[in-house]
Amino acid sequence: MTVIINDQIFEFPENPLLIEVLNQQGIIELRGLAIAINEEVIPRDKWGSIKLKSNDQLMLIRATQGG
Repeated sequence: MTVIINDQIFEFPENPLLIEVLNQQGIIELRGLAIAINEEVIPRDKWGSIKLKSNDQLMLIRATQGG
């Protein structure tokens, strides 16, 4: 199954949970991370229950500090 993460194509087993995809991508530090699926921001408390579908587009945004 194809999932697009920040404009890069990845293959996963059928309908993985969002949190599983993050773990498989090595994204362990979740603090400061925002996620949108198909341009809809997903609340953090839903990350463990949302199943992805083929061709879903994820945008991962990490907050940074500085100025």
